[in-house]
Amino acid sequence: MTLAALFLLLHGDDPAIDLVYFWAAVLIALTPVLIFGGLGVWIVRKMIKERREEQMRNAEFGMRN
Repeated sequence: MTLAALFLLLHGDDPAIDLVYFWAAVLIALTPVLIFGGLGVWIVRKMIKERREEQMRNAEFGMRN
């Protein structure tokens, strides 16, 4: 018998546990998306801010891009 079949024999068919497993899987899937997405947004904002500051500095010295 496979491990999954043994687990089903021990576990039974409990909808409450299935719901817990579902939300656990959703959290496991969303955690890296939120972390890397947040890092990506932070980096892009920082790049835009630095580019804007560089344009302001160049404008002060009368330089062109």
